[in-house]
Amino acid sequence: MVALRKRSRILDRLLDDRGRVKRWPVRRAQQLIVLDHIAAQIEEGVTWNEVELGHMLDGLHAFNDPARIRRELVDLGILARKRDGSAYWKVAPAEG
Repeated sequence: MVALRKRSRILDRLLDDRGRVKRWPVRRAQQLIVLDHIAAQIEEGVTWNEVELGHMLDGLHAFNDPARIRRELVDLGILARKRDGSAYWKVAPAEG
C-alpha cells in the first residue's frame, strides 16, 4: 500500500495534465516507475518499425527523447526487437 502511494506521488510530479511524462527523472527508481507507466500503455500483439514506435512514444512523453525510452524498454525486456532494429513488439509478461 505504501509503495502504491509513493508511486502515485512520483507519477503526480512527473506527468503532465495529459498523462505524458514531463521530464526524465534522475533517480533510477523513478525511471523504472516511469517506464512501467509507459509500458502499461503499450499494446501487446502489435509490431512497430522504429519510426512508428517513436511516434507512439512521442505521445507518452513531453521531453522529446523517444530513443532513450525505446532503449530502456528493450534493455528491461519489456520490448523486444529484431536484431537489425526493423521491428519492435511488447513482450508478454511471464506468468506465475
